Amino acid sequence: MTALGGARSRVAGALTDLGVPVHPQPPNNLQPPCVVVQPGSPWLDSAGHASLEVTSYANPAGGNEAALGNMEELVEAVRAALRAASIGVHDTDQPRANPDGGVLSATTYVTLNVRC
Repeated sequence: MTALGGARSRVAGALTDLGVPVHPQPPNNLQPPCVVVQPGSPWLDSAGHASLEVTSYANPAGGNEAALGNMEELVEAVRAALRAASIGVHDTDQPRANPDGGVLSATTYVTLNVRC
């Protein structure tokens, strides 16, 4: 496994107890609620830090109020699990609605040291 792939796997592994599927890369078919780990920007900096995006997805099928509440719970659980695993947690963007798919998403940014 590559160092960058190992970083994605480490982040995904820290999130296994959330009670929703966690994907260490974007899945072919997104089924919320779930969490997806993917490369961030800059993906790898000159100091050897990898940036990753941890995107939480909630389905607003129960209405916007229920979806926002579900998103808040999921984001707080993601941030707590990442901190518990000593992963550098940064900002979380505001939730965004995808009108085509009826999905609400919010991205949390993380940074890990990698050797490559």
